[in-house]
Amino acid sequence: MAMIIKNNMSALNTLNKLNENAKELADSLKKVSSGMKINSAGDDASGYAISERMRVQMRGLSQDIANTQNGVSMLKVAEGGVQSTVDILKTLKEKAINAANDTNTDIDRATIQKEVDQSIDQINDNANITFNGMRMLDGAAEVPAANVQEIIVDALASEWIENALEQIEFGFGLKFGQDGTTVNEMDVKFTNEGKPQPNQSVPLAYVTNSAINGEAKELSLSINMDYYENMDWDNVNGSINGSRYNYLDRTIVHEMTHAVMAANIKNFNSLPSLIKEGAAELIHGIDDARYNTILRVTNSASNLNTYMNNLAPSDPNPGTETYAAGYVYLRYLTAQSAGRPVDVMKRFMTALDRTSASGQSALDEAIGFASKGHFSGHAALLAGMTADYNAAGSNTAFLEKYCDIRLENGSLDADTGSLAGWDASGTEVLNAEATVTEAGSTKYWKPPLNDQTHINGLTVRWPAGTTGQIGTQVLQVGTKANQVIKLNAFDMRAKAIGVQDEEGNAVSVRTRAAANRAISRFDKALQRALDAQTTIGALQSRLTYTALNLTTASENVQSSESVVRDADMAKEMTAYTKSNVLTQTAQSMLAQANQNSSAVLSLLQ
Repeated sequence: MAMIIKNNMSALNTLNKLNENAKELADSLKKVSSGMKINSAGDDASGYAISERMRVQMRGLSQDIANTQNGVSMLKVAEGGVQSTVDILKTLKEKAINAANDTNTDIDRATIQKEVDQSIDQINDNANITFNGMRMLDGAAEVPAANVQEIIVDALASEWIENALEQIEFGFGLKFGQDGTTVNEMDVKFTNEGKPQPNQSVPLAYVTNSAINGEAKELSLSINMDYYENMDWDNVNGSINGSRYNYLDRTIVHEMTHAVMAANIKNFNSLPSLIKEGAAELIHGIDDARYNTILRVTNSASNLNTYMNNLAPSDPNPGTETYAAGYVYLRYLTAQSAGRPVDVMKRFMTALDRTSASGQSALDEAIGFASKGHFSGHAALLAGMTADYNAAGSNTAFLEKYCDIRLENGSLDADTGSLAGWDASGTEVLNAEATVTEAGSTKYWKPPLNDQTHINGLTVRWPAGTTGQIGTQVLQVGTKANQVIKLNAFDMRAKAIGVQDEEGNAVSVRTRAAANRAISRFDKALQRALDAQTTIGALQSRLTYTALNLTTASENVQSSESVVRDADMAKEMTAYTKSNVLTQTAQSMLAQANQNSSAVLSLLQ
């Protein structure tokens, strides 16, 4: 081996090994001291990026868990307010039942009314509860309707169809979902049929049904938006240009009568328009809207026979005389048959439902069954009607004495002649506004949340673009944008649940009739409050499950991140010991290598 001092290669080689060992020792010290095998991007660039993304996700999941817990707390506050309202409504129904009892005088009912007023004021106070400064039950987060079509759908979904079906069941005993019903689904459509012109009849709304072998299989309710485009959004009856005659809620009752009859009566389409339209008018009454037409079709015995004997099958667009004549026809039948008018009409509809006949044959059978044999059929009824008309001497006398139709009270504020009203059944006066029982405020109307809604046994399918969430309040429960749970805008104000009208007047119990109406109103308000409470409870349960799922997800992500980043301490300690020993060994060897050059000094001796 040559003796050189310029380049001590042994020392250089040993120094390089020392530096390598020192670096490995430093890396091992960092891993052992931190517990992580990746301390910077330099340790493992791709692993570091994956780990950091996982850490971001874990922090997001932790916040999501906090969000769901805060959401549950918020919903508990809302549930408490709704529960208080439910308790009040229970008491209010008791008060209404008490007021409906004739052991109470009107003075007693006035006292009960004071209690009702105060309780309803408390319902409004309940709706003002807050969470973190946000009101929970006042409907503040509701999304307003964008157009009249959405308003109509809101009204149909909230009460118009339900009220119509209840009135039809009360008057005729017919409903969807009972034995023999051939169809339980209906589409709602908006059409453009034009506006009514002089001497030209244009449908305002109509029901169509597709029948196979006389049985209805498809139903649709069409609403003419050329006529209803200017409907008053703030009128609970659906007023058109301020007119009280053409309230849309009454039109809906009329058309839903056709729908229910078609679904339950075989060969419905073969029935005379006189009967179909008369039955539909009978449910809500037409003493006010068709006052002059009723007088016209009954102004002589000849006219009476002409209009009442029109048994042509379904006319797609019958004249107004057909509506009025059919109404008088059925009012005469109910007045001259044994039993309450509603009982007579239930027998009439039962016979139409059960018979296999069609057209006039079905009508004859129904008249005989409804009148309990007083009239053998249409011919006998018409003969009796003509004889009674001649005996009365005038149309107004005939209408009042033999049909219980009192046209002298046919003003807008008097009874309409509804089957459930004073003129027909002697229960209570139902005027233009009251003939269809509404909640009293358009704030009661809420949009359907899905493209179809189940209402009293009927599945109603809504037009596209008219459904959706009531509110925009959301809970962020995911690590990505718009991973949310949407909350309904709960509106528990007295107007929104139907116990207060637009002017702020509470439901009245000042008379027996008013108290009976109040019982129904409180029932519906209670159902709406319970629906809200159920929804709130379901949301709480969902958020609880969401929190559990997020916790599991966070644990799994943390476990995955641990695999990527955490150090195996046993392995790292082994590497540390190895690096430490090698470093010390290299230091010793470097010292020895440095001593090799000193051997050159022996040559100078």
